[in-house]
Amino acid sequence: METLLKNTKTRNLLLCLLGGTLLGLSFPPFRTWYFVYFGLMILLFLIVDSSRMSQAFGRAYLLVLVFNEISLYWISGWHSSDSFLKIGGIFSVLVNSLFMMIPIMITYGISRLRKDLAILLFPLIWVGFEYFTNQWQFAFPWLELGNTETYNLNRIQYIEFTGVHGITLLICVFSCVLYLLIGRLYHKKWSFISSKAFLTYVLLFVLIAFPNVFSHLRLNSDNSNYFSSTDSSKVVEACIIQTNTDPFKKWGGDQDQLLNTYIDGLNNGLKFNPDILILHETATPYYFLEDYNLLKSKRFFDFVERSRKYLLMGIPHLQYYDDSTKAQKDSRKMSTNGRYYDTFNSAILIEPGRNRKDLTIHKKVKLVPFSERVPYQEKLTFLKDWIKWGVGISGWQKGTDNTIFRLENDSMNIRTDFASLICYESVFSEFVTEFTARGAEFFVIVTNDGWWGNTSGPEQHNQYAILRAIENRKWIARCAQTGVSCFIDPLGNKYDEIPYGTIGVINRKIIANSEKTFYVLYGDIIGKVSFYVFMLGFASCFVIYAYRKTVKSRA
Repeated sequence: METLLKNTKTRNLLLCLLGGTLLGLSFPPFRTWYFVYFGLMILLFLIVDSSRMSQAFGRAYLLVLVFNEISLYWISGWHSSDSFLKIGGIFSVLVNSLFMMIPIMITYGISRLRKDLAILLFPLIWVGFEYFTNQWQFAFPWLELGNTETYNLNRIQYIEFTGVHGITLLICVFSCVLYLLIGRLYHKKWSFISSKAFLTYVLLFVLIAFPNVFSHLRLNSDNSNYFSSTDSSKVVEACIIQTNTDPFKKWGGDQDQLLNTYIDGLNNGLKFNPDILILHETATPYYFLEDYNLLKSKRFFDFVERSRKYLLMGIPHLQYYDDSTKAQKDSRKMSTNGRYYDTFNSAILIEPGRNRKDLTIHKKVKLVPFSERVPYQEKLTFLKDWIKWGVGISGWQKGTDNTIFRLENDSMNIRTDFASLICYESVFSEFVTEFTARGAEFFVIVTNDGWWGNTSGPEQHNQYAILRAIENRKWIARCAQTGVSCFIDPLGNKYDEIPYGTIGVINRKIIANSEKTFYVLYGDIIGKVSFYVFMLGFASCFVIYAYRKTVKSRA
């Protein structure tokens, strides 16, 4: 073993594997969140210890590839026979690892100027990268480092001010400070009892203690307004129906049998006398509001009229453009009559006594790259026909509005606004706050995580919703087709979980509230400031590279 470790290449290979494994095991469903610190320190060492750009890239890419594969192994749907899903999953891991090289190579570039400066700037560079990856159509914020701490309600309550990027920043700062301390002590630049070492110990203690102290105080303050209200119109009885429908059999299967399952579940939910019942994402495998599907959809309208309850459900929605000038650049065109149209992954609120043409619909804004929509296909319209997933969910158009739903019924004594997040939308922190800013008083998440089987994927997605509840201080009712369905309170506590792969109906009284947190009011300040540092670092790398190349050519 000693001989192996003396071999630099072998040592670095082992460090790449170890660092990637530690980072991967720091994410749900694993509760070893603290592994992230050690994984980052190994990554930092491999970056600044590299003498060449190719060396830094090779080491870091192997590390993040291991990290991504452990965290995202489920994305290929290995339990299924779907070739598209398998190929797409492999591609996603390879490309997401490649995107992660951007902040890493910026850090390496700065380290060529000064190593300590690169380490000190790394937290802002990484957070800036995370913020950037929320903005474009390749967005995949699934592996933001702040997502590692979703089990730590006693540590993360401060994100009502900072959002999830506050957690990421704290993780990176702690890792960098500890890395610098260990380096100074190991190379005997500091003694264990020197004043600089002592101040660093204090700083590390503060970084660890602050989240715990703040969260302890916040959790033990008066939070009664989240669990009771003097305004009875803000008390909502919500019922979640988990049907455990196989997503691969839903598309192309027996639709009558499928609808029977849904209606049976809804009727079962009536025993709780709820105000609103909830079905999952794309519950119906057909365009719900089209006239030629009306006989099937009528079963849901009849249920609502008969029960006099609200029904929120995910649907595929087809929208026609009577005025062709209002169509999108990548809208589709019917070959029969030349009419332009788009299809949307949507959520609809069916209200008793309201005409179906007047119902409120939210069209999904944040779409999964490639599987739901080819990024920037509106710029390169030919791309939309290249990649299609044959299970009824590819080729969606992007929604453009953060829709707010209204529950207002005097006979029910209910009057509140809420928002529905569709699947992938729930992992975008600042995006979700836009609904709260527009008046949402609680959230409903409708999702289908059944593509991934009983793996880490559904549990990760479920855990990430906790962050949205705390950031916005709102109740969340989460309805997943195959699980995990649950309720989440504004402090991040989960209730009434229906396990993955089971059928179930749950009901809970939730309190709608109009609170707007600092994060909602002022946005992702940490993310935005870090983004400017990220861009400055990116530009600086080109300047340093050009300068050194010029000097070298003159020599």
